[in-house]
Amino acid sequence: MHRRYTIHRDGDLLVEELDASGKPIDPEPVPAEDRLPIELTLLAPDGDANAKAALMDLVELALEMELEDEGDAKKRPKSFKLNVLS
Repeated sequence: MHRRYTIHRDGDLLVEELDASGKPIDPEPVPAEDRLPIELTLLAPDGDANAKAALMDLVELALEMELEDEGDAKKRPKSFKLNVLS
């Protein structure tokens, strides 16, 4: 599983499959200026449930690190749904 996740300014989640060198195989037709400055690149074995669980743990840990202040943690939304384009 080699993927890059970015977020479009309108809130859509953009998912791109990457080749072994990290280049998009079929890039989304969205210019860089229309993407938020947030990117997650995932390199993990395909179909591995443990890799998917580890990804979720990593994302949650990163969020907690960014929201170290208790005030921010209380303001955090319970969930945020993104529309997926792939």
